[in-house]
Amino acid sequence: MTNAQLASIQWGVFLSVVFLLPQLLFRQLTFRGAAITVYASMLFSATFLPMQTVAPQQSVQLVPFQWIADTFRDGQIAFDQMTLNVLLFVPLGAMLMFWGKRTAGQAALIGYGVSLLIEGSQLLWANRIFDVDDLITNTTGTALGWLGALALVKVYARAKATSVPQRELVSAS
Repeated sequence: MTNAQLASIQWGVFLSVVFLLPQLLFRQLTFRGAAITVYASMLFSATFLPMQTVAPQQSVQLVPFQWIADTFRDGQIAFDQMTLNVLLFVPLGAMLMFWGKRTAGQAALIGYGVSLLIEGSQLLWANRIFDVDDLITNTTGTALGWLGALALVKVYARAKATSVPQRELVSAS
């Protein structure tokens, strides 16, 4: 893990606490509210913090799947970055399935929209790179999160159905 990644995690934890405290103090804290607050804080921190003071040499990367060539050139770090981008959006897909009652297509479209908003903001505000691979991996992560949540719901429903003994109806004759 790089120092920048570690710093963004620390910022995410700090922001989560800052935003959760008022909810806790005013007795408005729910599991859903806490999950959304922590996720949004971590997402913001991972994509914008720490702020880059020096502009990158390249500001836009529009070649799809460039991360594969970057992995061969730079080694494991490019693969790790791609994997982390996928994992960063898995919770969004799960939340959209559980609480948003969205279809897989709607979840993927929302994931793409959130990713596009982040990428555009990074380009304009944070001296970061607008990367088409991030759009692909973030959308994929959202879809995988949705599918994983659906699988959990189906497994839970099946386990619950098999654990409840079936009662036979006795006719009154």
